[in-house]
Amino acid sequence: MARVEAEVYHIPVMLQECLDGLNLTSDEIYVDGTLGGGGHTAAMLERAPEGAVIVSFDADEQAINHCSSRFAEELSKGESSRLRLMHANFATMAEVLKGEHVQGVLLDLGVSSYQFDHHHRGFSFRMAAPLDMRFTPDGLTAADIVNTFTEEQLVNIFRDYGDEPQSRRIAKAIVQRRSIAPFTTTVDLRDVVVQHIPPQHQPKTMARLFQALRIAVNDELGRLQHTLESIIPLLAQGARIVVMSYHSGEDRIVKNVFRDHPEQLRILTKKAVEAAPEELARNPRSRSARLRIAERR
Repeated sequence: MARVEAEVYHIPVMLQECLDGLNLTSDEIYVDGTLGGGGHTAAMLERAPEGAVIVSFDADEQAINHCSSRFAEELSKGESSRLRLMHANFATMAEVLKGEHVQGVLLDLGVSSYQFDHHHRGFSFRMAAPLDMRFTPDGLTAADIVNTFTEEQLVNIFRDYGDEPQSRRIAKAIVQRRSIAPFTTTVDLRDVVVQHIPPQHQPKTMARLFQALRIAVNDELGRLQHTLESIIPLLAQGARIVVMSYHSGEDRIVKNVFRDHPEQLRILTKKAVEAAPEELARNPRSRSARLRIAERR
């Protein structure tokens, strides 16, 4: 497989704030739950003490292959390597790390530019591809959802996961269209938006629609809730959880889980941290990022 340059994955958002939040000062285990192109993992390896180990998760085989090449020198050290790459969704973290002393966990919930632009599973409305959107080969596809869910179910998905103001209009159009022919590709879904939404609003509408379906297909909010609650018992005293979200539903879950465990967690961010103006200027995708940090009591 050809090596993918790190730049095609997204530039880590609020990198310094994430590293500071993790407080990488212990010779223990730190977790990067969303490996992607390895940007955060590389920075964690550089910042953490020599005795620390970074365990990085990703369900995407392409991300694992890319980072296996990127960190080949470190990984070649075998048992003395400071890095472990785990080809698994971060939802399995508690099971994989059971019995370990975890000193910090980072979750950057953004989907990489590489997955949008190069993955052939229909994540992007800009590419003609099968209407799949699964990060793994299991479960319902986006095509399954738009072809079989009721109109009301589609309205809820587009509204709750995409904040789409035209949810009902689009859901009705989808149900009408599928009665003629099933949806199979991203082009099929894109055509519905083109036919029912004014041109000036189409790009944002399609972005919200595809985001909503991706979240539904992969149960991203449910997995996030499960992950946060399951890893709290693994954390050593003083360990940090650092979560970067890009969607109001994700941020709400992080906020609520932190708030609902006052005996176990101390919230270090009274309000979600947003990117500084300088970062917004050089990296527009940081505009929607919200960072929250909690510490194990």
